Amino acid sequence: MMDRRDILALTALGTLALGSGSRANAAAITPDTASLSLHGRQLHVLDLTHKLTQAFAFTPGRLSMEAVQGSGSKVGMALNRVAIVEHTGTHLDAPRHFAPDGASVGDMPISQLIVPLVIIDIRQKAGKDRDARVMPDDIIAWERRHGRIPAGACVAMLSGWDPLAMMARYGRMSPAERRKSPGFDAAAMDMLMKRDAKGIAVDTMSLDAGESMPDFPVHLAWLRSGRWGLEGLTNLDRAPASGGILFAGVAPLDQATGMPARVIALY
Repeated sequence: MMDRRDILALTALGTLALGSGSRANAAAITPDTASLSLHGRQLHVLDLTHKLTQAFAFTPGRLSMEAVQGSGSKVGMALNRVAIVEHTGTHLDAPRHFAPDGASVGDMPISQLIVPLVIIDIRQKAGKDRDARVMPDDIIAWERRHGRIPAGACVAMLSGWDPLAMMARYGRMSPAERRKSPGFDAAAMDMLMKRDAKGIAVDTMSLDAGESMPDFPVHLAWLRSGRWGLEGLTNLDRAPASGGILFAGVAPLDQATGMPARVIALY
């Protein structure tokens, strides 16, 4: 596991600037990964974020962008006005999403957003059942292999789901198929609360399995307990199942119930 010094240095990797007594060298591997030599250790940075485009047509209003008329025209400065539903693309669900008096995105301290990362792989059963869920047995199996889930962790479901591919096929799906997607089971959520997990994450667009909507039992119980969720992650199959750190970068917008996020795994 990384120490605090490594985490703080890496959170600003894109414009890394370390003190004169530190040695760092970052080399890009692909557009969504990087390798970093820091204090003699080889560390990896993996982007878990989908590019945010209008292809995420899951919510009313989607994403719109227009140039601000006359903005910097004399000096060539570009300036856009953006309108977006908070819960679009790879995004964070704050407690206020389902708890009117819960913390908004602007209320969440950075200490809650840099946490141990746990990845539970349910791809095998999700390949057979479009409404497959993370169950207590999946958590127990993970702990038998890796040890107890760290307190304060974000537990991510790896189902192999590609929301953009699903959206492209949407018109060819039956109504029953459209309502199906993997998610967390309420019993697994209860177990993770006892483990003191702070966040859960999915590669689908909902913490709840499609069959559970519109009742949203996981959203209701999890977010109303003061915890948070991440939806629409990618590249989870390229991150280690244990031993990593997750950083959810969101603008601390006051009163926001959610926010598109740049989610990064460090390992």
